[in-house]
Amino acid sequence: MRDNFVSSLNFVLAHECVYAPGHYNDLNFVVCEDVPGDAGGCTKFGIDAASHPGVNIPDLTLARATSLYHDGEWTQCSGDSLPAGIDTAVFDCAVNNGVRTSIILLQRSILACGAYKLEVDGLLGPATLEAVETVCATAKWGLIEHLLELRRDHYANIVSQHPGDAKFIPGWLNRVNDLEHFLKDEASVS
Repeated sequence: MRDNFVSSLNFVLAHECVYAPGHYNDLNFVVCEDVPGDAGGCTKFGIDAASHPGVNIPDLTLARATSLYHDGEWTQCSGDSLPAGIDTAVFDCAVNNGVRTSIILLQRSILACGAYKLEVDGLLGPATLEAVETVCATAKWGLIEHLLELRRDHYANIVSQHPGDAKFIPGWLNRVNDLEHFLKDEASVS
């Protein structure tokens, strides 16, 4: 597989960053945000205080955020071992929903493709990687479609259990829709 981290990170940052007025899309002017009702608390570059208690979020740099993402979600999801497209989908889901949830959704997507028996355990080990390869050999886009649909369902489940989170669902669904378009565009140039 190829290392697609930079492209995947760029997608994530496009959905995670808040900019100083007049500096939209300029990563040199990313500011902290603290959205009421967001359990993550103070957040910059999508790195939140709740998940990263030892990180000084207001002083976080792009280089440090990049390192945290690479050594965290990307590595924990075996990004370098996943096929292009699957790596971005799994990484973005891990950033937004957690590593274990992302892997569970990937495993359920593999099962939905009907091509492989696999234990849904939230661990991305050799059996899951082999299953991804098997499915991608004939139905890569089908796997991506299942993963995106399960992610949409996951958000609906969050809101059904926590109605106060309903204010976040339009952004969550827009992000999944953007990811679908991004992956289609990437596939057309690969």
